[in-house]
Amino acid sequence: MAELLRTLVRLGEKAANLARIIRAERALFELLVEEKKGEAKNKRFIHDFKTLADVLIQEMIRYDVGNQFAGLKEFVFGEESNKFTNTSGESITVAVQPSVDETKNLLTKVLDGNQVAASLLAQAVHAEANTELDARLADLAFDLDIDNVGIWIDPIDSTAEYIKGIEDEEAESGIYQHGLQCAVVLIGAFDRKTGSPLMGVINQPFAKQDTDTKSWTSSCYWGVSCGDFRCNSLISSANAETAPPSENGLSLIMSSSEDAHIKDAMTSIGTVHYASGAGYKILCVIAGLVDAYILSKGSTFKWDTCGPHAILQSLGGGIVDYDKWKSASAEEAGNVQGISVRYEKPDVEGAVPEGQTWSNSGGIVCFRSESVMATIHAAVKK
Repeated sequence: MAELLRTLVRLGEKAANLARIIRAERALFELLVEEKKGEAKNKRFIHDFKTLADVLIQEMIRYDVGNQFAGLKEFVFGEESNKFTNTSGESITVAVQPSVDETKNLLTKVLDGNQVAASLLAQAVHAEANTELDARLADLAFDLDIDNVGIWIDPIDSTAEYIKGIEDEEAESGIYQHGLQCAVVLIGAFDRKTGSPLMGVINQPFAKQDTDTKSWTSSCYWGVSCGDFRCNSLISSANAETAPPSENGLSLIMSSSEDAHIKDAMTSIGTVHYASGAGYKILCVIAGLVDAYILSKGSTFKWDTCGPHAILQSLGGGIVDYDKWKSASAEEAGNVQGISVRYEKPDVEGAVPEGQTWSNSGGIVCFRSESVMATIHAAVKK
Protein backbone atom coordinates (compact mmCIF):
# COMPACT_ATOMS: atom_id res chain seq x y z
CA MET A 1 0.00 0.00 0.00
CA ALA A 2 2.64 2.47 -1.09
CA GLU A 3 -0.08 4.81 -2.35
CA LEU A 4 -0.83 5.82 1.25
CA LEU A 5 2.80 6.83 1.77
CA ARG A 6 2.78 8.78 -1.50
CA THR A 7 -0.40 10.54 -0.34
CA LEU A 8 1.17 11.46 3.00
CA VAL A 9 4.26 12.87 1.26
CA ARG A 10 2.07 15.00 -1.01
CA LEU A 11 0.04 16.21 1.97
CA GLY A 12 3.22 17.05 3.86
CA GLU A 13 4.22 19.44 1.07
CA LYS A 14 0.68 20.82 0.84
CA ALA A 15 0.83 21.48 4.58
CA ALA A 16 4.21 23.16 4.22
CA ASN A 17 2.85 25.43 1.50
CA LEU A 18 -0.06 26.43 3.74
CA ALA A 19 2.36 27.20 6.58
CA ARG A 20 4.40 29.42 4.25
CA ILE A 21 1.33 31.27 2.97
CA ILE A 22 0.29 32.12 6.51
CA ARG A 23 3.74 33.33 7.50
CA ALA A 24 4.03 35.47 4.36
CA GLU A 25 0.93 37.52 5.28
CA ARG A 26 2.02 39.43 8.35
CA ALA A 27 -1.34 41.02 9.12
CA LEU A 28 -2.98 37.64 8.68
CA PHE A 29 -0.42 35.86 10.81
CA GLU A 30 -0.97 38.23 13.73
CA LEU A 31 -4.68 37.37 13.67
CA LEU A 32 -4.07 33.64 13.78
CA VAL A 33 -2.41 33.19 17.16
CA GLU A 34 -4.38 32.00 20.11
CA GLU A 35 -2.65 31.10 23.37
CA LYS A 36 -3.46 27.73 24.85
CA LYS A 37 -4.96 28.04 28.31
CA GLY A 38 -5.12 25.96 31.46
CA GLU A 39 -4.93 22.19 31.22
CA ALA A 40 -4.34 22.14 27.45
CA LYS A 41 -1.05 23.94 27.96
CA ASN A 42 2.18 21.96 27.60
CA LYS A 43 3.70 22.03 31.08
CA ARG A 44 7.22 22.62 29.75
CA PHE A 45 6.53 26.02 28.27
CA ILE A 46 5.50 29.37 29.72
CA HIS A 47 3.89 30.25 26.41
CA ASP A 48 2.45 27.45 24.28
CA PHE A 49 0.57 28.59 21.21
CA LYS A 50 -2.10 27.15 19.03
CA THR A 51 -2.46 28.67 15.58
CA LEU A 52 -5.08 28.41 12.96
CA ALA A 53 -2.28 27.09 10.76
CA ASP A 54 -2.03 24.06 13.06
CA VAL A 55 -5.76 23.42 12.97
CA LEU A 56 -6.11 23.96 9.22
CA ILE A 57 -3.22 21.65 8.39
CA GLN A 58 -4.51 18.95 10.70
CA GLU A 59 -8.04 19.11 9.34
CA MET A 60 -6.83 19.34 5.74
CA ILE A 61 -4.84 16.12 6.12
CA ARG A 62 -7.75 14.39 7.84
CA TYR A 63 -10.12 15.49 5.08
CA ASP A 64 -7.86 14.50 2.18
CA VAL A 65 -6.87 11.14 3.68
CA GLY A 66 -10.53 10.41 4.39
CA ASN A 67 -11.50 11.20 0.82
CA GLN A 68 -8.89 8.86 -0.65
CA PHE A 69 -8.99 6.13 2.03
CA ALA A 70 -12.50 6.16 3.48
CA GLY A 71 -11.69 3.51 6.08
CA LEU A 72 -9.01 5.72 7.66
CA LYS A 73 -11.17 8.79 8.20
CA GLU A 74 -11.96 7.95 11.84
CA PHE A 75 -8.38 6.94 12.60
CA VAL A 76 -6.54 10.16 11.78
CA PHE A 77 -5.44 11.71 15.08
CA GLY A 78 -3.78 15.03 15.79
CA GLU A 79 -2.39 17.35 18.41
CA GLU A 80 -4.94 20.13 18.14
CA SER A 81 -8.57 20.58 19.03
CA ASN A 82 -10.36 21.95 15.98
CA LYS A 83 -12.14 24.54 18.09
CA PHE A 84 -10.98 28.08 17.43
CA THR A 85 -12.14 31.28 19.10
CA ASN A 86 -12.21 34.51 17.10
CA THR A 87 -11.65 37.95 18.63
CA SER A 88 -15.40 38.33 19.20
CA GLY A 89 -15.33 35.35 21.52
CA GLU A 90 -17.24 33.12 19.09
CA SER A 91 -16.18 29.47 19.24
CA ILE A 92 -16.04 27.86 15.81
CA THR A 93 -15.35 24.26 14.81
CA VAL A 94 -12.79 24.43 12.02
CA ALA A 95 -13.32 21.69 9.45
CA VAL A 96 -12.65 21.51 5.73
CA GLN A 97 -15.92 21.84 3.83
CA PRO A 98 -16.86 20.18 0.51
CA SER A 99 -16.12 23.29 -1.57
CA VAL A 100 -13.72 26.23 -1.59
CA ASP A 101 -16.57 28.70 -1.04
CA GLU A 102 -17.96 26.78 1.94
CA THR A 103 -14.53 26.57 3.56
CA LYS A 104 -13.98 30.26 2.82
CA ASN A 105 -17.28 31.15 4.51
CA LEU A 106 -16.37 29.20 7.63
CA LEU A 107 -12.88 30.75 7.79
CA THR A 108 -14.36 34.21 7.30
CA LYS A 109 -16.10 33.75 10.64
CA VAL A 110 -12.82 32.73 12.30
CA LEU A 111 -11.07 35.73 10.76
CA ASP A 112 -13.66 38.29 11.84
CA GLY A 113 -14.95 38.91 8.32
CA ASN A 114 -11.57 39.06 6.56
CA GLN A 115 -12.71 37.55 3.25
CA VAL A 116 -9.42 38.11 1.44
CA ALA A 117 -7.47 36.10 4.00
CA ALA A 118 -10.17 33.44 4.23
CA SER A 119 -10.21 33.04 0.45
CA LEU A 120 -6.43 32.66 0.29
CA LEU A 121 -6.45 29.95 2.95
CA ALA A 122 -9.45 28.12 1.49
CA GLN A 123 -7.82 27.94 -1.92
CA ALA A 124 -4.62 26.54 -0.40
CA VAL A 125 -6.58 23.94 1.57
CA HIS A 126 -8.47 22.76 -1.52
CA ALA A 127 -5.51 22.87 -3.90
CA GLU A 128 -4.38 19.63 -5.54
CA ALA A 129 -1.43 17.95 -3.79
CA ASN A 130 0.66 17.57 -6.93
CA THR A 131 4.10 17.31 -5.38
CA GLU A 132 6.68 15.76 -7.68
CA LEU A 133 7.78 12.48 -6.09
CA ASP A 134 11.32 11.16 -6.18
CA ALA A 135 11.85 8.09 -8.37
CA ARG A 136 12.28 5.69 -5.46
CA LEU A 137 8.94 6.68 -3.93
CA ALA A 138 7.12 6.80 -7.26
CA ASP A 139 8.09 3.18 -8.01
CA LEU A 140 7.65 1.88 -4.45
CA ALA A 141 5.43 -1.14 -3.78
CA PHE A 142 4.79 -3.08 -0.57
CA ASP A 143 1.94 -4.89 1.20
CA LEU A 144 0.07 -3.30 4.10
CA ASP A 145 -3.23 -4.09 5.81
CA ILE A 146 -4.74 -0.64 5.62
CA ASP A 147 -7.70 -1.70 7.78
CA ASN A 148 -5.37 -1.71 10.80
CA VAL A 149 -3.65 1.62 10.15
CA GLY A 150 -3.88 4.76 12.27
CA ILE A 151 -2.29 8.14 11.59
CA TRP A 152 -0.76 10.71 13.93
CA ILE A 153 -0.29 14.33 12.79
CA ASP A 154 1.70 17.18 14.29
CA PRO A 155 0.69 20.05 11.97
CA ILE A 156 3.57 22.36 12.88
CA ASP A 157 6.00 21.04 15.46
CA SER A 158 7.93 23.81 17.24
CA THR A 159 5.07 26.28 16.89
CA ALA A 160 6.94 28.79 19.04
CA GLU A 161 9.78 28.98 16.48
CA TYR A 162 7.21 29.25 13.69
CA ILE A 163 5.60 32.19 15.46
CA LYS A 164 8.88 33.96 16.24
CA GLY A 165 9.90 33.58 12.60
CA ILE A 166 13.67 34.03 12.97
CA GLU A 167 15.10 33.72 9.45
CA ASP A 168 18.79 34.49 9.90
CA GLU A 169 19.81 31.90 12.50
CA GLU A 170 23.23 30.43 11.70
CA ALA A 171 23.72 26.67 11.80
CA GLU A 172 26.50 25.14 13.88
CA SER A 173 27.72 21.78 12.55
CA GLY A 174 24.63 21.81 10.36
CA ILE A 175 22.28 22.22 13.34
CA TYR A 176 19.99 25.19 14.03
CA GLN A 177 19.39 25.93 17.70
CA HIS A 178 16.43 28.17 16.89
CA GLY A 179 14.65 29.63 13.90
CA LEU A 180 12.13 28.72 11.22
CA GLN A 181 14.26 25.72 10.23
CA CYS A 182 13.20 24.04 13.48
CA ALA A 183 9.52 24.06 12.48
CA VAL A 184 8.47 20.80 10.81
CA VAL A 185 5.33 19.00 9.68
CA LEU A 186 5.15 15.45 11.08
CA ILE A 187 2.90 12.68 9.74
CA GLY A 188 3.14 9.08 10.91
CA ALA A 189 1.21 5.88 10.25
CA PHE A 190 1.11 3.06 12.80
CA ASP A 191 -0.39 -0.40 13.25
CA ARG A 192 -3.49 -0.05 15.45
CA LYS A 193 -3.07 -3.62 16.76
CA THR A 194 0.64 -3.68 17.64
CA GLY A 195 1.34 0.05 18.02
CA SER A 196 4.40 -0.22 15.78
CA PRO A 197 5.27 2.71 13.51
CA LEU A 198 4.87 1.84 9.83
CA MET A 199 5.65 4.92 7.77
CA GLY A 200 6.60 8.49 8.35
CA VAL A 201 6.94 11.86 6.65
CA ILE A 202 8.85 14.90 7.88
CA ASN A 203 8.48 18.06 5.85
CA GLN A 204 10.69 21.03 6.77
CA PRO A 205 8.80 23.97 5.20
CA PHE A 206 11.57 26.51 5.79
CA ALA A 207 14.61 24.45 4.85
CA LYS A 208 16.03 26.65 2.08
CA GLN A 209 15.61 30.36 1.38
CA ASP A 210 16.25 32.02 -1.98
CA THR A 211 18.66 34.91 -1.37
CA ASP A 212 17.00 37.08 -4.02
CA THR A 213 13.27 36.46 -3.55
CA LYS A 214 13.46 35.52 0.16
CA SER A 215 11.00 32.72 -0.59
CA TRP A 216 11.30 29.35 1.15
CA THR A 217 11.25 25.79 -0.14
CA SER A 218 10.95 22.48 1.71
CA SER A 219 13.07 19.49 2.44
CA CYS A 220 11.11 16.24 2.70
CA TYR A 221 12.12 12.98 4.38
CA TRP A 222 10.09 9.76 4.28
CA GLY A 223 10.53 6.19 5.39
CA VAL A 224 8.63 2.92 5.65
CA SER A 225 9.25 0.02 8.02
CA CYS A 226 6.59 -2.61 7.38
CA GLY A 227 7.47 -6.11 8.48
CA ASP A 228 10.75 -7.00 6.80
CA PHE A 229 10.34 -4.27 4.20
CA ARG A 230 12.34 -1.08 4.78
CA CYS A 231 12.90 1.85 2.49
CA ASN A 232 13.48 5.59 2.87
CA SER A 233 14.43 8.80 1.12
CA LEU A 234 17.94 8.74 2.55
CA ILE A 235 20.97 6.78 1.41
CA SER A 236 21.49 4.40 4.30
CA SER A 237 24.85 2.83 5.05
CA ALA A 238 25.07 -0.95 4.94
CA ASN A 239 27.28 -0.73 8.02
CA ALA A 240 25.07 1.71 9.93
CA GLU A 241 24.29 -0.72 12.75
CA THR A 242 27.89 -1.69 13.42
CA ALA A 243 29.75 1.59 12.89
CA PRO A 244 31.68 2.45 16.07
CA PRO A 245 31.68 5.91 17.67
CA SER A 246 34.16 8.33 16.15
CA GLU A 247 37.47 9.06 17.85
CA ASN A 248 36.01 12.33 19.09
CA GLY A 249 33.15 10.54 20.82
CA LEU A 250 29.45 10.67 20.08
CA SER A 251 27.48 13.64 18.83
CA LEU A 252 24.27 14.11 20.81
CA ILE A 253 21.34 16.51 20.82
CA MET A 254 19.10 17.59 23.70
CA SER A 255 16.79 20.31 24.92
CA SER A 256 18.45 23.18 26.79
CA SER A 257 15.93 22.53 29.59
CA GLU A 258 17.21 18.97 30.15
CA ASP A 259 18.29 18.08 33.69
CA ALA A 260 21.85 19.07 34.55
CA HIS A 261 23.01 15.55 35.46
CA ILE A 262 21.86 14.24 32.07
CA LYS A 263 23.73 17.06 30.32
CA ASP A 264 26.86 16.22 32.32
CA ALA A 265 26.57 12.50 31.52
CA MET A 266 26.24 13.17 27.80
CA THR A 267 29.08 15.71 27.77
CA SER A 268 31.34 13.03 29.24
CA ILE A 269 30.93 10.81 26.16
CA GLY A 270 30.74 13.29 23.30
CA THR A 271 29.68 16.64 21.90
CA VAL A 272 26.27 17.95 22.95
CA HIS A 273 24.13 20.19 20.75
CA TYR A 274 20.93 21.99 21.73
CA ALA A 275 17.98 22.80 19.47
CA SER A 276 14.30 23.68 19.56
CA GLY A 277 11.54 21.27 18.66
CA ALA A 278 11.32 17.53 19.27
CA GLY A 279 10.62 16.82 15.62
CA TYR A 280 13.61 18.84 14.47
CA LYS A 281 15.92 17.17 16.99
CA ILE A 282 14.84 13.73 15.77
CA LEU A 283 15.35 14.96 12.20
CA CYS A 284 18.95 15.75 13.13
CA VAL A 285 19.36 12.09 14.12
CA ILE A 286 17.71 10.89 10.91
CA ALA A 287 19.92 13.14 8.79
CA GLY A 288 23.07 11.83 10.50
CA LEU A 289 23.99 15.17 12.06
CA VAL A 290 24.01 13.55 15.50
CA ASP A 291 24.08 9.99 16.82
CA ALA A 292 21.20 10.26 19.27
CA TYR A 293 18.62 12.50 20.93
CA ILE A 294 18.03 12.02 24.66
CA LEU A 295 15.03 13.38 26.57
CA SER A 296 14.47 12.27 30.14
CA LYS A 297 11.13 14.11 30.50
CA GLY A 298 7.68 13.03 29.36
CA SER A 299 7.18 16.18 27.31
CA THR A 300 6.91 14.70 23.81
CA PHE A 301 3.76 13.13 22.43
CA LYS A 302 2.76 10.35 20.05
CA TRP A 303 2.21 12.89 17.26
CA ASP A 304 5.79 14.14 17.75
CA THR A 305 7.47 10.77 17.39
CA CYS A 306 5.32 8.42 15.26
CA GLY A 307 6.46 9.59 11.81
CA PRO A 308 10.13 10.13 12.73
CA HIS A 309 10.17 6.74 14.51
CA ALA A 310 9.14 4.95 11.31
CA ILE A 311 11.91 6.69 9.37
CA LEU A 312 14.50 5.80 12.02
CA GLN A 313 13.37 2.16 11.95
CA SER A 314 13.80 2.11 8.18
CA LEU A 315 17.43 3.13 8.80
CA GLY A 316 18.05 0.45 11.45
CA GLY A 317 17.42 2.77 14.40
CA GLY A 318 14.45 3.53 16.59
CA ILE A 319 12.95 5.32 19.59
CA VAL A 320 12.80 3.73 23.04
CA ASP A 321 11.20 4.67 26.34
CA TYR A 322 13.94 6.43 28.33
CA ASP A 323 12.82 5.25 31.80
CA LYS A 324 12.51 1.58 30.78
CA TRP A 325 15.79 1.70 28.91
CA LYS A 326 17.67 3.39 31.75
CA SER A 327 16.41 0.94 34.36
CA ALA A 328 17.35 -2.09 32.24
CA SER A 329 20.58 -3.99 32.62
CA ALA A 330 23.26 -3.52 29.98
CA GLU A 331 22.20 -6.78 28.30
CA GLU A 332 18.48 -6.01 28.51
CA ALA A 333 19.00 -2.48 27.15
CA GLY A 334 20.25 -4.03 23.93
CA ASN A 335 16.79 -5.50 23.28
CA VAL A 336 15.28 -2.24 22.08
CA GLN A 337 12.22 -3.91 20.55
CA GLY A 338 10.80 -4.64 23.98
CA ILE A 339 11.03 -1.02 25.10
CA SER A 340 10.23 0.78 21.84
CA VAL A 341 7.68 3.59 21.99
CA ARG A 342 4.20 2.43 20.91
CA TYR A 343 1.36 4.40 19.36
CA GLU A 344 -1.94 2.54 19.69
CA LYS A 345 -2.76 3.45 23.28
CA PRO A 346 -1.66 5.80 26.09
CA ASP A 347 1.44 4.83 28.06
CA VAL A 348 -0.39 5.09 31.37
CA GLU A 349 -3.73 3.44 32.07
CA GLY A 350 -6.29 5.36 34.12
CA ALA A 351 -6.49 9.02 35.00
CA VAL A 352 -3.67 11.30 33.83
CA PRO A 353 -3.44 15.09 33.81
CA GLU A 354 -5.53 16.66 31.05
CA GLY A 355 -3.46 17.25 27.95
CA GLN A 356 -0.92 14.55 28.88
CA THR A 357 -2.89 11.46 27.81
CA TRP A 358 -0.80 10.80 24.73
CA SER A 359 2.57 11.85 26.07
CA ASN A 360 5.64 9.64 25.83
CA SER A 361 5.53 9.66 29.60
CA GLY A 362 8.85 7.91 30.25
CA GLY A 363 10.94 10.16 28.03
CA ILE A 364 12.65 9.02 24.83
CA VAL A 365 15.99 8.04 23.32
CA CYS A 366 16.15 8.35 19.53
CA PHE A 367 18.99 6.67 17.64
CA ARG A 368 19.97 5.84 14.09
CA SER A 369 22.27 2.95 15.00
CA GLU A 370 22.03 0.52 17.92
CA SER A 371 25.82 0.57 18.16
CA VAL A 372 25.76 3.83 20.13
CA MET A 373 23.22 2.71 22.71
CA ALA A 374 25.59 0.79 25.00
CA THR A 375 27.85 3.85 25.38
CA ILE A 376 24.92 6.15 26.17
CA HIS A 377 23.36 3.61 28.55
CA ALA A 378 26.58 3.25 30.54
CA ALA A 379 26.82 7.04 30.89
CA VAL A 380 23.27 7.56 32.22
CA LYS A 381 23.60 4.61 34.62
CA LYS A 382 26.54 6.17 36.46
